[in-house]
Amino acid sequence: MRPVRGYALLVCLAAGILAHTVFGQGFGIMELKRYMWKNRLLLVFAPSEDDTRYRALRRELERQEHELVDRDLLIFHILESGESRLGDSLIDHQSAASLRNRFSVNPGQFIVVLIGKDGGEKLRRGREVDIAEIFSLIDSMPMRQREIRKRGKDKR
Repeated sequence: MRPVRGYALLVCLAAGILAHTVFGQGFGIMELKRYMWKNRLLLVFAPSEDDTRYRALRRELERQEHELVDRDLLIFHILESGESRLGDSLIDHQSAASLRNRFSVNPGQFIVVLIGKDGGEKLRRGREVDIAEIFSLIDSMPMRQREIRKRGKDKR
């Protein structure tokens, strides 16, 4: 009976290590659930940094940094070739591939996906997207309307 108990302990230990690797911070597959109810997410999938649509959107996002912060919007740069990032943090290749798979992004595609604070997909574009369109969509959401009202009360 001892060998079975030892095997079960080994399986439990391996499962714990795997769970830490997959769900732990900075490892394995990126879990977007950690951002639910705290942040909106803009996932920008591109073949590389050289993609003209990606470069145009990135420049526009950099000019609108204050607006991004005001809307609790985090930007994921998920590149097929090159380093994928969330802000200044690198996203490992396995996590980037997992996100491409999860959002059905094929090789060579440029796709922008907006995820609301509730975790739902709010917008998907396979072409250039105007940041004003994204801000307008966010600003029309009931949760954002409540945030605006609350911030207005807090400033008084």
